[in-house]
Parts: sequence; structure tokens; C-alpha cells
Amino acid sequence: MNKLDHVRAKLKEQVPLITHMGIDVISWDGSTVVVEAPLEPNLNTHGTAFGGSLYCVGAMTGWSALHLTLMDAGHLPSVWLAKGEVAYLKPVRGTLRARTTITDEQRHRILTGYEQNGRVKTSIDITIKEGDDDAVSMSALYAAMRQDPE
Repeated sequence: MNKLDHVRAKLKEQVPLITHMGIDVISWDGSTVVVEAPLEPNLNTHGTAFGGSLYCVGAMTGWSALHLTLMDAGHLPSVWLAKGEVAYLKPVRGTLRARTTITDEQRHRILTGYEQNGRVKTSIDITIKEGDDDAVSMSALYAAMRQDPE
């Protein structure tokens, strides 16, 4: 099983709501992760994306980015969201598509902390677009702890 499939399976097995929402990790290129969910199961009373669904898609994007960054370095971490702040800038009327990029500097800090201490915390910024415009901006603090076999 490749790393992306491993993360998809882990999310679906451990967070059952993700299956109902249709959340899927679409891509990972070693620095940028994209997570999507269809609009229909995530609608609000206005016919746009529900704020809680947008938050969840954003949260899973950062979680996936940290998990995949550590997996690329040969680790099997336990990752969780410690804190998240979100700004809803405009309605989302189509696919909920979130994206984040782990910079080289951030990757270095993540790997150094994790490998030296067996744990790390990092802030990750996530964006959801509506067309070309930012619709949701999220800044979240994630933590990871070693669960690698010794």
C-alpha cells in the first residue's frame, strides 16, 4: 500500500464521519496535499457548504500533510489537531477543495523536532478556494508523536 492509500485508509477507518462526508485525500506531491469533499452531503440551509464540513476538510488537509511528511521520512506517527482557527471569507458552492504546502524550512523543523524528541508541534495554514478566490482560511496547530516500532 502506498503512503497516500495508507493515509486514506487510516482516516476512513478511524474517523467514520469522513466516509459520510465523502472526504478524500486527492494528491500529495511531497510538499502539497489536496483534500476534497463533494458539496451535496455537506450542504447547509443556504445551499452552500456547511461551515463544520469546511472546517473538517481543512483539518484533515493539515493532518494529512503532517502525516505524509513524516511518512516520507520513514516514520509512522500518531498525528492530531491541537488547535484550529478558521475564517469563512465567502460561501463555497461547489466541491470543497482544501490545499496546504509544507515548505522546505517547515519540513526541516518538523523532521528535526520529531527525530530528536519523538514528538513535534507545527502550525499549518490551509486554504479552501471558491473559484480563484480564498473562501476559507484556516491556521491550525498539529502535534505528532512517535509510534514507530522500536
